[in-house]
Amino acid sequence: MTEQISNTPPVYTEVTEVTPEKCSDWMEKRTCNRVPLKRSNIDKFRTILRGGQFRTTHQGFALDWHGCLIDGQHRAAAIIDTGMTVTAQVTYNLDPETFAAIDGGRVRTAGDFVAQITEMKQSNSNVYAAALKVLANRDACHHWTRWTSGRLTAEQLQDLVSRWPVEEERIVRMVAKGKQCHASATGLVVAYKIITESWPSHVADLFFDGIGEASREFVGRDPRAVYTNTLINVNRGAISRDSVQQSAQAIKAFNALVSGETIGTLKKMKMSGVKIVMNKRTGEEAQQEYLADRYPDVIPPALDLSAKWLGTDSTGLS
Repeated sequence: MTEQISNTPPVYTEVTEVTPEKCSDWMEKRTCNRVPLKRSNIDKFRTILRGGQFRTTHQGFALDWHGCLIDGQHRAAAIIDTGMTVTAQVTYNLDPETFAAIDGGRVRTAGDFVAQITEMKQSNSNVYAAALKVLANRDACHHWTRWTSGRLTAEQLQDLVSRWPVEEERIVRMVAKGKQCHASATGLVVAYKIITESWPSHVADLFFDGIGEASREFVGRDPRAVYTNTLINVNRGAISRDSVQQSAQAIKAFNALVSGETIGTLKKMKMSGVKIVMNKRTGEEAQQEYLADRYPDVIPPALDLSAKWLGTDSTGLS
């Protein structure tokens, strides 16, 4: 019986001299590792090197079978900066997927992993990763007050990117709209994904394309202008990170847009708490608990969209 021969090169580790020249070569080949370098980590290793405190330990450098540096990039950058040579362990021929398991809870953030998976710009992947956390907690039936909590692993993010894909161009647009409204781009992405669970994207775009600076062309109490003005007035010149609340406000405004309703302001959802109530008969005060507000549902698609805000060309959009 013939044994099956694997084409995968064997993994091995050696203790060797790591020079600035070798690090430069490795750094040129780290195209598979899109995690941005953190200056604080480079500074830490640079201080260790200049202080003569670098020691050979089990932590060193790791390359995949393509020659891509998947661990040790901060050490390599510090060696290049200082021009110093060290003795360190170097592991070769790791599976490229090993990247997801390296320092997952210490250095690399969810945005770092999403950048690796999607090849997005880091600032956009941070927005996307935050939106995925909210969507995942919602899908797990957690209460909206817990949607931003928890930590996602690289494996979970890989699955979530497939389940809730968002093009980078869409995120760029939401970031721009968020700046114009002083709103959370993460909240806008979350609202977009929730709305498009029920409505086609070109209908959702009627709302999202019309907020921000574009809302100036609307008159009266158009929900797009109300959303924009409400957030600008509430957040008073600073971009708010209250992503869950602002996603709910966007859904309320979208509902009003497609149904032709009039809204004044968009209030935040209330958290649960305790209030003092007075017994009108006895005059005694007592504490009364109340539940948190419910996250709004998206109204189902209508056969005939309202022309009140959308104009006469709104037919056929459902």
